Amino acid sequence: MPIDLDVLRHIPLFAQLKQEDLAQVAAMTQERSYERGDLIVLEGDMGGALHYVHSGLVKVFKTSPSGKEQVLRMISAGHTFNDVPALDGGPNPASAAAMERSNVYVIRRADLRTLIMTRPEVAEAVVHSLTGALRHLVTLVEDLSLRHVTARVAKILLDQEAASAQSNHSYHMTQQEMAALAGTAREVVGRSLKELEAAGAIEMRQGRAVVLDRERLRFLATE
Repeated sequence: MPIDLDVLRHIPLFAQLKQEDLAQVAAMTQERSYERGDLIVLEGDMGGALHYVHSGLVKVFKTSPSGKEQVLRMISAGHTFNDVPALDGGPNPASAAAMERSNVYVIRRADLRTLIMTRPEVAEAVVHSLTGALRHLVTLVEDLSLRHVTARVAKILLDQEAASAQSNHSYHMTQQEMAALAGTAREVVGRSLKELEAAGAIEMRQGRAVVLDRERLRFLATE
C-alpha cells in the first residue's frame, strides 16, 4: 500500500517539506504491522532506524539483567521513537514493543541522513525533536528521584487521560504496566490507587481507574 503523504506531513521532522520532497520521503518509507506484545526494536541491536507510530501504541523500555522492566515512554500515534540510533548510528539504547495492534512507518538511517544533509528544515526539526526527548528524560529522572509513588501514579493517570483526549483513542494500562512506568512493584501501585480513590480523585471500576476530579489528581501529582 502506498505511503500517505498527508500522514508523513504529520511527522514533525517532515512537516515543512514540499509535496515533491514528501514524495521522496514516501519512497524511502516502509510500513510494518505488529500485534500486541510484538518486539519492534531490541536494545543493543545496531542498524537503528527512525520509527513513527501511524496507529496503535508502543512502549519504549529498558530491562535489567534480572528481568525487571522500566518503561521510559509510551509512544502513541503521531509520534516517533528510536530517533537517537537513527541519527548517530550507535546501538539501540532501549527496546520497543507494541502495546496493541500497531502500524509503524520505518525510515532507515542512511535515508534520514540524506534528508538532513540536503534539507535544512529537516535538520532544524531534528534539533527540536532531540531537545524534546531530553526534556522528557529530565522529567522522568525528576519523577523517579523526587516524587513518591502515589504522585507518580497520579501523573501517569493524568498523562493517560490527556493522551486519550488528544488521539480519541483510549488505552487503560494495567497495574503491572503502571508499575513498570513508575519504577515500582505492582502491589505498591495498587496501594497508591487506593490512596487516590480515598482522596476522591479517582474511582476504581472493574479494575480501571476513572478520573473523577482532575484538579485534585493534578494536585496529588505534585506532592
